[in-house]
Amino acid sequence: MSKPSALGLILVISGPSGVGKDTVWQTASACLPSFERAITCTTRERRPHEVEGVNYHFVSSDEFERMIRDDELIEYAQVHGNFYGVPQKSVLDRINNGLDVVCVIDVQGALRIRGLFPAAVLVFIKPPQGRENQVLEERIQGRSAVEASELETRLKTASWELSQVQLYDYQIENDDLQRAANELCEVIEREKARRMED
Repeated sequence: MSKPSALGLILVISGPSGVGKDTVWQTASACLPSFERAITCTTRERRPHEVEGVNYHFVSSDEFERMIRDDELIEYAQVHGNFYGVPQKSVLDRINNGLDVVCVIDVQGALRIRGLFPAAVLVFIKPPQGRENQVLEERIQGRSAVEASELETRLKTASWELSQVQLYDYQIENDDLQRAANELCEVIEREKARRMED
């Protein structure tokens, strides 16, 4: 058996708005203690249940623009009128020290990370098959009040994101939270075993 790779593993979890990316990760994280979440920076308003530095780093548009200029972000994208980006330093420090990191980000960001880190493992969380729009609409509306136009934009974006699933290494259907979290744990165990063999 070969020694493990010197670099840590980058796990990217994405999927459409309302699919439960964060919830699946939070549930699965108990069986993946070696992973630390990269906290994304965003210009969007904080939701009532969110905590600065835990869910996101909430920054002003000016601060986000400065981070772009100073090349402090591995990737960034504009999603639903707000900017989101993954800080470079925290991810690089971690993987360069052989530690694992998870990025819970949108499809645009996932594809950028794949370009920068071809060994990253990309996992797409899907809504229950046959009820995609219904489930996403219910979940989006259930977590905060959204205007009809914003809901329409999010559902259009979700349709595009669902068309990108073939670019991912794994797809997990979130029809049952615990099952989806268990499947994510199995995916990572498989990937870590594969890396040990390489």
